Amino acid sequence: MINIYKKVKVSHALLFIILLSLVSGLFKDVITLFLIIIIHEIGHIIASLIFKWKISNITFSITGGYITYDEEIDKPFIEEFIISIAGFFMQLLIFMLSFILFKINVIDSNLYYMINNYNISIFLFNLIPIYPLDGSKILSIFLNIYFPYKKALKITNILSIIIIIIIILLFIFKYFKIEYSYIMILVFLIKKIYANVKNTNFMFHKFLFERYKSPIKVNKYNYVNSSDINKFKRGCKNFFYIDNYYHSERSILNKMFD
Repeated sequence: MINIYKKVKVSHALLFIILLSLVSGLFKDVITLFLIIIIHEIGHIIASLIFKWKISNITFSITGGYITYDEEIDKPFIEEFIISIAGFFMQLLIFMLSFILFKINVIDSNLYYMINNYNISIFLFNLIPIYPLDGSKILSIFLNIYFPYKKALKITNILSIIIIIIIILLFIFKYFKIEYSYIMILVFLIKKIYANVKNTNFMFHKFLFERYKSPIKVNKYNYVNSSDINKFKRGCKNFFYIDNYYHSERSILNKMFD
């Protein structure tokens, strides 16, 4: 756990916002929001440590928290799912704790409603299936159960782009009030989506190379009636029907990487 602290990075922009809030009268709002984000990320961190996932960085910025991992792509779906929802679980605990503290008069009604409003906002925001939010990670898990890995990546990217376009249109037609913080988050999401789209082929070949180096031990099989490597699925062993004979993924990957 001590090593985790060394991996935490806080952006200078966020520190500046916190300092600015001291003189602007918004310190309580900023700290409340920031603490909820920290608690949300702690949920992911605890789940990651339980499953022994290697955390590379934990970054906090004015757009929120973000964890990167040094792990293989084809991790067990159940582990990935639990890690993805762990942040929401911690936020449910915030709802319960704030309610108890309000009922026993430890916090007043203003602070109680402030905590709830920010907590609900972060909860719902992270549910949106836009990369790299938790909603997109949960969606990606289910997509990978039914679709090949590369197709799941593309569907996630397409859906993220569609939702971003819808959000931009809502701003243009003034369904939402344009604020600086919203613009920053929107720019952050667009940059992440663009990077993910750009890296789709790299991620796919990284996935194949990882499977070449470390074959997974599962009893689930995916049979492909062609030699199309784009049909490789996560969480199962793949067999390709070529020249009236099924070839294992090991033989296909050996030809690719040897």
